[in-house]
Amino acid sequence: VDLVLCEGEVHALVGENGAGKSTLIKVIGGVYRADEGTYLVDGKPNVVSDPRSAVDAGIRIVHQELELVPDLSVAENVFFGRLPVRGGIRVDWRRLEQDTRAALDQVGLDVSPRAKVRRLGIAQ
Repeated sequence: VDLVLCEGEVHALVGENGAGKSTLIKVIGGVYRADEGTYLVDGKPNVVSDPRSAVDAGIRIVHQELELVPDLSVAENVFFGRLPVRGGIRVDWRRLEQDTRAALDQVGLDVSPRAKVRRLGIAQ
């Protein structure tokens, strides 16, 4: 596979079932380790060893599986694993709500950031 992905671009990977699309994306995103081959990030050999290092390298993936935590709010699900903090340890709830509202507005969703995911319809 030969891909060139540049900053600011959005790409979709399509193909037959079982062709390896999800596996390739999970390798790029640090979920799986490649058995062979190499890839470059910013012209340098792969620095991605786990999902956190992928994010640190600027790699973002939108997964096809819908995996939300029903008892958490929309905001907590949107920023799951990367909640904004204040003072090093406390969640910055105001910033969390503001950042979530901005993201929801950007995609045209009129949903409260505080709403529990369990109470949302599938289209939301």
